[in-house]
Amino acid sequence: MTTTAFKKAVEENKGIGDKPTTVRGIVVSVDWDEKGNALAAAISTPDEQEYVIQQDEKGKELLKFIRHDVEVYGVVRKAIKGRKTVTVKSYKLKTADD
Repeated sequence: MTTTAFKKAVEENKGIGDKPTTVRGIVVSVDWDEKGNALAAAISTPDEQEYVIQQDEKGKELLKFIRHDVEVYGVVRKAIKGRKTVTVKSYKLKTADD
């Protein structure tokens, strides 16, 4: 028998876990050095969700595309304080034709 709290937790985390998914949005800076260079980035989606990009090899590549539209394929997880993170498996830049 499952509890209501368990069902609610499962529903809130739907689509979050080890199953790869696609996230579309704009790459935005979320951390900077003292000179203003981006150290970390996130994907900001049209529905105002924000997915902090894991800073592994693929994730660091996206630092070059701040303010660009992207489509990221990767694994989304909930991190500390409820923030969502995405581990990038692949990505592509979106164009006006997409």
